[in-house]
Amino acid sequence: MPEGKLQWHPAFSAALHIELEKELDVLYIEEEHVLSRKPMQVDILVIKKEKNISVKKNIGQIFRKYNIIEYKAPGDSLSINDFYKVYGYTCFYQSDTKKVMEIDPQELTITFVCNHYPYKLLKHPDGRKRDTKAYKAV
Repeated sequence: MPEGKLQWHPAFSAALHIELEKELDVLYIEEEHVLSRKPMQVDILVIKKEKNISVKKNIGQIFRKYNIIEYKAPGDSLSINDFYKVYGYTCFYQSDTKKVMEIDPQELTITFVCNHYPYKLLKHPDGRKRDTKAYKAV
């Protein structure tokens, strides 16, 4: 047997094609789909050097150890897609480590900074009006 890691994905893909053979005319299957048009990057990452230190300034009062900030320029709006993109990047940041749970999810925050109130985003996903008292301009 040749040295190196055995590649299981091609075998699984072939098995999936066989399993779904009768429905392939209504399905599109793509292996190794690239998820992003450009490299994934967060706007700003703030890491507290010491866990028990509290940040005095408003924006930092909610900070935990790892803090991802998405900034929208004054003419830009914060969309539902922006929320899911940054949430996904945060999940990827947590999981792309050498050890499992090297970054505790409880030690992550996501902060969105924008000039316009994100009405559509705050109504998502169920259309009900949110308690807007929890959201304040920083």
